[in-house]
Amino acid sequence: MSGRVQNAAVGSVVKGPEVRPRWDKKRLQLLFVDNLAWVLIIVFYTIFAILRPEGMLKLSTLSFMLYSSIPLGFIVVGVSLCQLLGAMDLSLAEMTGFIAMLSAMIITKWFPGIHPVLCVLIPVVLGFIGGAINGYMVGYLGLNPFLATLGAFMAYEGGTLLLHSYPIYSGFPKLYMAIGRDPSNAVPLFFAFILLVAFILKYTPFGLHIYAVGGNKRSAAMLGLNPARITFFTFSLAGGFAGLAALFYTGYLHSVPPSMADGDIFMAFAGAIIGGIEQQGGRGSIINVLAGIIFLALVEAGLSMFNVNPYLRRVIFGLLVVVAIVINKTRNYFRDRILQTA
Repeated sequence: MSGRVQNAAVGSVVKGPEVRPRWDKKRLQLLFVDNLAWVLIIVFYTIFAILRPEGMLKLSTLSFMLYSSIPLGFIVVGVSLCQLLGAMDLSLAEMTGFIAMLSAMIITKWFPGIHPVLCVLIPVVLGFIGGAINGYMVGYLGLNPFLATLGAFMAYEGGTLLLHSYPIYSGFPKLYMAIGRDPSNAVPLFFAFILLVAFILKYTPFGLHIYAVGGNKRSAAMLGLNPARITFFTFSLAGGFAGLAALFYTGYLHSVPPSMADGDIFMAFAGAIIGGIEQQGGRGSIINVLAGIIFLALVEAGLSMFNVNPYLRRVIFGLLVVVAIVINKTRNYFRDRILQTA
């Protein structure tokens, strides 16, 4: 009997590895689903490169495509942080325009002569303040994030025009403009911020608390977390990224127009969702959000290569927002199917 038992045990060990390919297959399927944005980049770039090889295969096109996506990319990161909480901040794009104009007024008209390093910090500090106001309304006052930030959206939009109704072109320190104007500065700084946020979300208590609150606010509170405080600081951090977007947009455009970042919030939501940030919160990777940002830049570059009418582009990007939601729903459906299979 003991021999049979031993043989059976050996047999079970031998048969064990037959189960592993299933798990490996499942992991590969999940890896594909969770990193769908990178697959979309490869597919769309291949299509554009085949149709317009003279443009899309140039290194200069690729580098400019990445460089031009940076200002919007900061807004996408801010949106993603709020979505990880299961909330949304509709005001981040208009906040970007308001911060850029307010910073420009401070630097060029109200207090000229401020040290260049302090000038660089002004939009970032203003962004943290704007985000903190939204975070206080949502976190501590318990206001609906959609409605509260919609009100902020309208206030920032009107406030920008009240500050200055036409572009500001001059009076900025060289350092202030060089950060966003020079790709050799802008690109490394952008990737550094992406890596910093990825590190915070994955390896710090604050980042883990964001996921916990986004996954289930009530359970997070039962575990001793303070959802209101986490919401406040997350919205503040998102506002800081709006301030960075304002700084980089100013250098990229070589000016501060009143229409800066108008309409960007919808593309930012599309980028975050395509990048895998769950709309209900609690799930997503900031590295995949980078893929969402690059995908938006790729679509913009492709449309430019085909000389698509600007009004038609707005239609296409509007449809892209809807497509992003469909992609998110489809991704969740297949993820659940994969996890349910034995």
